[in-house]
Amino acid sequence: MRTRLIPLVFGLALLSAACGDTTLLERDTGPASVEAVTESSLTTYRYCGSELDCADACMCSANQCVPDGFGPPNPDCGAPPRRECDTGADCRGSCICSAGFCAPDGFSPPSPYCHLPPPDAYEDNDTAAQFTAYPGSPLTGLNFHELGDVDWIAVYFGGAMTAKFETYNLNGADTFLEVYAYANGAPGALVASNNDICSVWYDWSCKASRVTLSVPANSAYYVRISNLNSSGHNVYNQDPPGYDFRIY
Repeated sequence: MRTRLIPLVFGLALLSAACGDTTLLERDTGPASVEAVTESSLTTYRYCGSELDCADACMCSANQCVPDGFGPPNPDCGAPPRRECDTGADCRGSCICSAGFCAPDGFSPPSPYCHLPPPDAYEDNDTAAQFTAYPGSPLTGLNFHELGDVDWIAVYFGGAMTAKFETYNLNGADTFLEVYAYANGAPGALVASNNDICSVWYDWSCKASRVTLSVPANSAYYVRISNLNSSGHNVYNQDPPGYDFRIY
């Protein structure tokens, strides 16, 4: 289905009273993402990207935790990780919170992904065809719930303005932000991109991203946001890498 612009709905707030507003775009419920790493690679053994994902006396070999060969072996190196929980909201779909850990809900076939964090409220937005429409106010609580996850956001400007596209409030994420022109229902030319807003290595807020554009009236853009910090997916981290996004 071809994506098209539709009028402002729900009384969305102005980004700037003097400059213009943003309007929802109609979302195309296209096929699932082919960009993200598929969860079939995250089986019930302890998947790892580095030694940081493994327990003591274990190392990462071929994406699986195994004994490191030094001293007494750890018999739990290959045991699947478990996700702690307080309620079912802490767990993925097809999983429940049982005795403090996410577990299959008892329906066949059982989910092998209960140890992984749930996606944010805006998924599935892993492709441009499945974008999240920017509502005129900040999008909060976004996350990269699995390796390779990306987020696509679309925005329409009713009036001309100087717009800042920005990630902020990072939680273990190192965002990379790209802005594409809207062209016949799909991303067109890459207009601008940004990795880090500053270069102070010990200040994690510098890993946020910001693009400033002069946008004409009645224009639309796609925003693609990815995560450059793969270590943020350490299985010992209960929360996936996260961030907030705003246009102002």
